[in-house]
Amino acid sequence: MSRGIVSKANVVLQHAPDHVDPVISGATGLNEAYAVAQENKAKANSAEVQLARLRKEDPELADRVVEGSLTLAGAWAERTERSEEDKRQRRVATQLLCEVLPSLAQVRGSQTFALYDPQFAAPGRAVTREVIAHAMTALDEMATVWKERDLP
Repeated sequence: MSRGIVSKANVVLQHAPDHVDPVISGATGLNEAYAVAQENKAKANSAEVQLARLRKEDPELADRVVEGSLTLAGAWAERTERSEEDKRQRRVATQLLCEVLPSLAQVRGSQTFALYDPQFAAPGRAVTREVIAHAMTALDEMATVWKERDLP
């Protein structure tokens, strides 16, 4: 089987899945199904479809496109940038929590707290009653979010 045939079949699979079985059974030719798939792909990429999708994902950006203050391509670039930044922030937050909380959980029930000595604290990292109060508030907030999101 040639690469071209496999490539066409893949386009049909992605953009005209309802034509896959007829092609397999021989009721429809691959070239015919490929033409339909190309049309479907073009429609999916049309400006109207992209704007409708943008409206679902980010109405504010879609409004700016309609107002003319932003191009559709610019809006998608901004949407992608926002999405990547959100992903980066989630990754950083997750790494921070994974570094801090397991260590805190390990000292539970130990004498670590009783052994704390301020003279050995790193500059700017001393544990005070205020820091403990803020940590307790953060843990309460975290527990609430975990419950709302039904996380383990």
